[in-house]
Amino acid sequence: MIKKTLKLLFSITPLSGLRVRLLRWAGYIVGKDVFVPSSLLISDLKQRRNNVSLGDRVSIGPRVTIVTDSSPNHSRIARVFPLVSENVIIERDAWIGSNVTILPGVTIGEGAVVAAGAVVNSSVEPYTIVGGVPAKKIRDINPDEL
Repeated sequence: MIKKTLKLLFSITPLSGLRVRLLRWAGYIVGKDVFVPSSLLISDLKQRRNNVSLGDRVSIGPRVTIVTDSSPNHSRIARVFPLVSENVIIERDAWIGSNVTILPGVTIGEGAVVAAGAVVNSSVEPYTIVGGVPAKKIRDINPDEL
């Protein structure tokens, strides 16, 4: 119940710094200088902790969805498609564009960029730009230019 309440408060909090604190209190790992919009949606089981990790200086655009736990709930097809429950890791200096969906088990590498509207169903290499549905590599970023 506490995690659910903290997530509700998160969605109505106007200050990014306070939103970061609420995420930490809810059991997520959040680094320094992270920007998270109030429209960030994390779909997970309430008892899970440390299932989302945001590294230092991660920037997340509006209406991003991070899914760590997914199942058809009470549907009869749940016997065929059991619960998927895996962590999502976004490493430092990554930039997640607006309306991105990140699925369970994905790691977004250091300095990677995910283009707006992408659906990320597999891990993204460091210093890579990806986009599309499903997300595919667009190009590399030269870390020496940063």
